[in-house]
Amino acid sequence: MQQSQILRNLCLFVVVSSMAVVVLGLCDSCQTNNVACLNETHYRFCSSNVAPNQVAQCPDGQVCTSLDIICIDKGVYDPACSNSTADGSCSSCDGTNLFVCTSRTTFQMCDGTNLTSQVTKCKDNKVCSINSGKYCVDLCEVGDTVECDREAPL
Repeated sequence: MQQSQILRNLCLFVVVSSMAVVVLGLCDSCQTNNVACLNETHYRFCSSNVAPNQVAQCPDGQVCTSLDIICIDKGVYDPACSNSTADGSCSSCDGTNLFVCTSRTTFQMCDGTNLTSQVTKCKDNKVCSINSGKYCVDLCEVGDTVECDREAPL
C-alpha cells in the first residue's frame, strides 16, 4: 500500500515538473519548432539560413509558443516565454517614460507601464539610446555603457 502511494506521489511530481517547464519556458532559447520566443509576442528563427537579428511578431491577440503553430490565441496555450522572466538588465515601462530600449538595437513605446507591440529597430551600426533624446546613436556616443545589453527584445 505504501509503495503505491510513493509511486503515485512520484508520478504527480513528474507531471507537475513537466508543466512547470512548459509554463516557465526559456526566453531566447531555440525550441523544437525552430524558433526562439523572445517575449510573449516576439520571436526569432533558429536557422542558419535566416539572419539572426530579424525579430518577428505574432499577430495581435496571439502569443509565441513551442508548438508547431508558432503563434496561437492568447489564453488557449501558455506562451513559451513569459514577460515575467525578463532579466531586468533593461529599463521597463514605469509610467514616466514614453520609450524604452528593449535590446541594444531596438526600442518600443510605452503605454503606461506596458510595452506596445511595435518594435522599432535602429539603423545598422547604431545602438539604442533613449536617454540621449535621439533614440539611436553611434556606439561612441554612449561611451562604456549601453542602456539595454540584450541581443533582442524579450
